Amino acid sequence: MSYESLEHMVRSRVRIFLRHTWLVTILGTLLLGAAVWAAIHFTIARDHMRIAAGPLDARFVHALSNQLATDHRILHLQIVPTTSPQATAEAMSKGEADLAILPSQLDNARDWPVVTILRQNVMALIVPEAGATKVEESAATKPAKKTSAKGGKSKGGESKSAKAGGKNAKDGKGTKSAKGDASDDSDSSDSKFGKVTDLSGKRVGVVSGNEATTGLLELVLSHYGVPRDKVTISSIDPRDIPAAIRNHQVDVLFVAGAATSPAISSVIAAATVNGAAPNFIEIDQADGIAKRNPAFDSIDIDAGTFGGTPPTPDDSLKTLSFAQYLVARKSVSDSVIATLAKTIYSSRQALAAAVPGEIKIEAPSTDKDADAVVHPGALTYLNDSQQSFFDKYGDAIFYGMLIFPVFGSALAGMASYLRRDTRTRRLRLLQRVLDLVRKAHGAQNLEALEQLQVEADNLVIAIVHQGEREEFDETVRMSFAFALDQLRFAIAARRTAILDHSGTEPEATAPAAATMQTAFHGQLNRQW
Repeated sequence: MSYESLEHMVRSRVRIFLRHTWLVTILGTLLLGAAVWAAIHFTIARDHMRIAAGPLDARFVHALSNQLATDHRILHLQIVPTTSPQATAEAMSKGEADLAILPSQLDNARDWPVVTILRQNVMALIVPEAGATKVEESAATKPAKKTSAKGGKSKGGESKSAKAGGKNAKDGKGTKSAKGDASDDSDSSDSKFGKVTDLSGKRVGVVSGNEATTGLLELVLSHYGVPRDKVTISSIDPRDIPAAIRNHQVDVLFVAGAATSPAISSVIAAATVNGAAPNFIEIDQADGIAKRNPAFDSIDIDAGTFGGTPPTPDDSLKTLSFAQYLVARKSVSDSVIATLAKTIYSSRQALAAAVPGEIKIEAPSTDKDADAVVHPGALTYLNDSQQSFFDKYGDAIFYGMLIFPVFGSALAGMASYLRRDTRTRRLRLLQRVLDLVRKAHGAQNLEALEQLQVEADNLVIAIVHQGEREEFDETVRMSFAFALDQLRFAIAARRTAILDHSGTEPEATAPAAATMQTAFHGQLNRQW
């Protein structure tokens, strides 16, 4: 099968199909409905986003996923569990996650724009009061026993001088020796764990299961000039804290997390010995550290923030803090992040209730000189600059309505050109018929007439095929019929003239030619 025959067959089938108006209408309606459905489906299709998070933030991810399922069913979160912040950052770098929860102090946390701040983590250096009560009891009972032996006064009563001394101590007007004893006690207490510089030669246990890391502790020690080799740093499980304190295995506990989170309160409870609350080491140079490292900030923890009995801390405590970010890849759609940000900020109370004490959602700074870069999608929500459908595509629709007539004119011109090309082909066919008529009048012998007859037969076939490709109007059909009749009459007349001139009259040739011409003419009329 040639290419022309295949093209002819296809065009014929299309023309036959287009003649069934109802079938074409139904099929066109179905195709249009399918196109509209596909557009709506892909427009509101669920966006599956992968979020990398460590064990500490898995509960928040589940709470956020449930909130999205309730408020925005087109968004779906799939958690990518990791074991550490470094593993979370690596998952983002490898493209295994679209979102991630990372602390701001991580080196590559700033590689991705911020969606929201989940909480502010604070550092706490906790000094357990191991054996403090026993020491105070022994120091108080020995003089009492000695007095009872010498003076013979029982009932544990205080002497007059002792009462006076107590009164003076209470009023701040004690004797010189009393002042000296008090100052010695104060100096002794401060010399133990009053400052970060006093950590030299101590054993610090970094509590696991929270945001505390050895790197954070080394950062603080380095700023205060405490040699790393002078401090014994070890990791300690929260369940082993009471035993480690009793066995004098640690002098200080280092923990980090939200100020109201169970991570810190549980460590303080474990460090409370015989009802004596632990002490704290203040990072008094937190402002300087924050200026040197923008990932950190200085914070004053109010008295009683950590809770406990008695409340801890007992006074305002200065320390370092760092943010916990929810970051997103720059390739994530701005509209998707805007929807996610809207859900987070509008549901922050519900999310905080799902993870008590650990989540306090805050908006990052939207200033151009802010330390953290905000994702454009979150920025549109925070600045109330979210666009509606017509805001986004109104200009495109407007310019499309202006440009569409131009394309329509171009299509009309192309159609006119194609119609003109079709008219040219019809004229060429008609001209070939007229040329054969002239040749027929000038034929000198029967062989030339037979050749003209073959050409006429091929021309009739070409006209029939052209009629299958396009629909001829009445004028065109009449023109072709008149021209073919003229050709048939011209060939027949010239054959008669040649035979009369030669004196021979073939009886079979003329009727056969007339019969063939009649057959082709009838086929052409049926096609029209």
